[in-house]
Parts: sequence; C-alpha cells; structure tokens
Amino acid sequence: MSSQQNGQRRWRPPAMPVALLALFLSLFGTATAAKVLITSKDIKNGTIRLVDLNKLTRKQLTAHARRANHADSAESADSAGFADVADWLTDRATGNSVQASSSPSAGDLLPLGADARLPMSAMPDVAARIYNSTDEPVPIGSVKQLTFDRVSFDTAHLFDQTHPNRLKAPVSGVYMINANVSWQIATPPNGLNRAVYVYVNDHAVSVDQRPPAEETRQAVTTLYRLNAGDEVEVGVAQDEAGSLNANAVGDYAPSLAMAWIAPG
Repeated sequence: MSSQQNGQRRWRPPAMPVALLALFLSLFGTATAAKVLITSKDIKNGTIRLVDLNKLTRKQLTAHARRANHADSAESADSAGFADVADWLTDRATGNSVQASSSPSAGDLLPLGADARLPMSAMPDVAARIYNSTDEPVPIGSVKQLTFDRVSFDTAHLFDQTHPNRLKAPVSGVYMINANVSWQIATPPNGLNRAVYVYVNDHAVSVDQRPPAEETRQAVTTLYRLNAGDEVEVGVAQDEAGSLNANAVGDYAPSLAMAWIAPG
C-alpha cells in the first residue's frame, strides 16, 4: 500500500532548484563545479575596472604602486650616487624639489614630435647673458680673463657674482655660447692681432683673431657640449700697446652669453 494510501505524504524538493542543479552538474561536472575562482586565463583585457575591485584590493594595489615607484627612484638615486631619494627628485637646473601639483590643470598629454622628441616648449629653460659696465685694461702679450658685473638675464643661476669671470652650466647638454668684445679706438692702429677666446674649464674651444682696425669689434659664437658644472670664460689678447682697453659699450660689450639648446 502506498504512502498516499496510508494517508501520509512524502516531502519532494521543489522542481526548479533541482533542475538548475542538474543542469549545472551536467555542463561542468562535480569537479569543475567546485572551481569557482576566476583565473587570469578567464580575464580579457579591459573587462575589469578599478571600480570593480573592493576597497581593500584597491588599497593594496595603491600601496604596491607607491612602493614600486619609490624603489625605482631609490635604485636610480643609488646608481647616480645620491644618498637620498629626495636629492634625486630635484630639478637639477633650479635646485627645487619636484612635486605633483596640488591643483593640476586639465589638459592632454604632451605629444612627441615626428622625431620622437619632446617639443622645444618642454625643454629646459637654461640661459644667461652677462656684461661689464666699465672699461677693462688688457696688458700686451698675455691673455686677460674678462670680468662681468651686470646681468641681462639668468634663468637658471648660471652666474655667481663671487666668480665674476664665468658662467657655469647647471645641466649637461649642447649649448650655444657667444662672446662680444669692443676694443679701444686706436688711430692709427698698431700691432698685428686682436684675439678673443672662449674657454671651457680653462681650455680654449673657440677663437676669433684678426688684424686691428681703428675700431675693432669682435664676436665669437660656437656650439659646444657641456657637462653640468663646466665653467665658461672669455679671454682677450692684443699686441697694440702696453695696455689697451676692452671698452664697455652699453650692454653690448664686453659680454658673455650661453643657452642650453639640446640634450647631448
């Protein structure tokens, strides 16, 4: 006699959940069904966003990224000989710390040019021009270093008034260097030569030498690769007389200028 016939009813599980469970097991099997974790093989590029991660995971990723950045900076600092990462994260031209802006302006990333270089607007602003406001006597037969007491402009502290005879390169690269000299008027001119030298670390890298005229004015311009800390000076020489002035002519002469134009 059946249970129904005995007046008793057996409990039967709901049909829909049983059907779903059966379908899942038939598709994946019991072993596969236990595998509920997503692996890297299951993830396609671009399908997981930062907002999809929970708060703890985002915090861990942020901390990992910061440690990686600090480690990379420390490795670079160590290879460059800096004792502290803070010294490495410094603008080598101005000496100021490099920090992210607290109020950044919206904008696009700066595109590279066709030659894969940054545009000139992104290049270092390193340039200076100095001149002398007084005549400077130049003895005969020897090279005299000129001194300077006025600054036309100086964007990156190339000039130090305690060393008035030079400009110093704050960063390495290719520089345009120019010097101008205006000699004392000689009527009639005597001697055979007037010379203007550009020196880098006491080594002549460019010179203009010519016979004198009643008004002898000379300019020397050259391109030269400088290392950070290299010193640029101007030397002059004459064989006119016992002493001949390098005349001060406004801010035109004597003058020395240099500007960073490219990495090198």
